Amino acid sequence: MKIDVIGCGSAFSQRNNTSSIRIIDSQQNQWLIDCGPTVPRAIWQRDIGVNDIQVIYFTHIHPDHSSGLAALINQWKSFQRTEPLTIFCQAEQRKPLEALVALAVWPETEVCFEIHWQDIHDVFEWKHWQIRTANTQHEMANRAIRIEIDQQTVFFSGDGRPTAASQALMLGADIAFQECASFDALPADSSHGDFPDCERLLAQTSVKALGIYHCFDAAIPSLLDAVRHTPNLFVSQDGLVVDLDDDNYVQHTLDSTSVGSIPMGSASTEKG
Repeated sequence: MKIDVIGCGSAFSQRNNTSSIRIIDSQQNQWLIDCGPTVPRAIWQRDIGVNDIQVIYFTHIHPDHSSGLAALINQWKSFQRTEPLTIFCQAEQRKPLEALVALAVWPETEVCFEIHWQDIHDVFEWKHWQIRTANTQHEMANRAIRIEIDQQTVFFSGDGRPTAASQALMLGADIAFQECASFDALPADSSHGDFPDCERLLAQTSVKALGIYHCFDAAIPSLLDAVRHTPNLFVSQDGLVVDLDDDNYVQHTLDSTSVGSIPMGSASTEKG
């Protein structure tokens, strides 16, 4: 299994693409998890074929996780995608996503390829993928996801503070990506994660490598410094590719994210 970090940024980041990862198995099956406004361009820059991504999974539909859907569908239509697309979302969040698809092809009313809408369940399968999901603590219902493929496991939190249920999905994962907006501890009722909680998760879940992402720009320098002293914890970066078939993937991941190459320009205060 390979994980391609399309973006690791928070809602209004001036440094990074909005948060999204692409998962590719050994048979070249591909999922995209979340699709915020900067994700389509990042996909086009990778020269990913219009038929390559088979599934889009939405953890939730805040704009920084979903608004890129219109542009992506429009590009796939313009370049004549032919393969069906499956979209997994929460049933109550489907209607706004359908509106984005309609916008993508307006004033036409039909997409040139099939779109299959699927509700997210606690446990389900796709091909040979084993999938579990759970709510995090967020201002909008957000479904963190655990995907196991051929005994390799990745966890992606979407947005929100971890809950007991989402923490359970992390247990023993080969790699996990946990939202970590703030370096400093946030109130217990906050909609976002923080660094002290991520340290706790690393200790309690036996995750082999924990990547923190969706970090407010202003927190990144402190987070980069802190992870240098915390084994198996790293700040995710746009363009990071993790190959779980590599026996040394943990060390290679830590090495590739230890340089701190993220630009350190001025950053505005963020709340999203």
